[in-house]
Amino acid sequence: MDKLSVFISSVAQDSLTTLRMRTKQLLDNLGHEGIIFEESIMFTELDSVKTCLEYVKDSDMLILFIDTKAGSMISSEGKSVTHLEFLTAHEEGKKVLVYVNRQVVDEFFKLKNKLDEVNDLYFNNYRQFVNVVDTFETTYISDSYVLVLLYDLYQKGYYLNSFELGIDLDDQIKQHLSSIMKKSLRYLSIEKDIQRAMYHFSIYRDFYENSLRLVELIRNGKIVDARLLLSRLQNQMDRIVVEKKSKYQNEKITVLNPATAITLYSMESDEMVLVEYSGDVTAENIPLDNRDSYVVITATNPVYEEALFYN
Repeated sequence: MDKLSVFISSVAQDSLTTLRMRTKQLLDNLGHEGIIFEESIMFTELDSVKTCLEYVKDSDMLILFIDTKAGSMISSEGKSVTHLEFLTAHEEGKKVLVYVNRQVVDEFFKLKNKLDEVNDLYFNNYRQFVNVVDTFETTYISDSYVLVLLYDLYQKGYYLNSFELGIDLDDQIKQHLSSIMKKSLRYLSIEKDIQRAMYHFSIYRDFYENSLRLVELIRNGKIVDARLLLSRLQNQMDRIVVEKKSKYQNEKITVLNPATAITLYSMESDEMVLVEYSGDVTAENIPLDNRDSYVVITATNPVYEEALFYN
């Protein structure tokens, strides 16, 4: 059975060490895999931060605990290690659960309006924003950078679940995991619909983009540059697998490789006249009485429809 891999993140603060260890034990007992800095990570590089971020990328979700301290700062990034772990999970689209000491949360929301004002002033200057926040006077929070981290979490839409030190968090974490599983099951029930919608979206997106390129070459119902038009069409004719669908299986009939050439004909009185071509082709005008020609067969078909010829 595939295990849910959960990276448990927090600063190396005594008040959080026991909490991280207990959460790992809870996850392991539930059949999942809790990953913590002290026990789970095998450092394969000299850069320990880079190794941690790789573990975050490989995990399925992140649980983040925040108390009064910011932890180690990476000067080149202007961010704490914990902040980088969160940002990595966020950018990778991981599920993130955030738990913050209740007193820290309370102090953050008391300063929220002031943080908004500073953010409005230095929206495009992150380091200046951090420097100004560093001047804030706090009662309970030891490191003002905790406010920067919490503000980023809040701005990105993450709910700040509160906890109190010394009170068991197991039930709350289990409830959140259960809620995630319930939501996942809803998506699983419509998985095929989602996949079908994504497939059609891809087709329509490509069709829209390609149509814009082709429309540029057609004005007032006339082709402006036939050679370029055919060249663009040829580039769109990728490898195609032709299948015959039955009730229980799809039988592959043949594979159409990317087009090596494409031709454009016009039907005149007694022949198909070559207008233009693209690619590796030796084409010429074709008499309409040549019933061996796929071009003639297609053009003279009384039912106007696409035709596919293969051996």
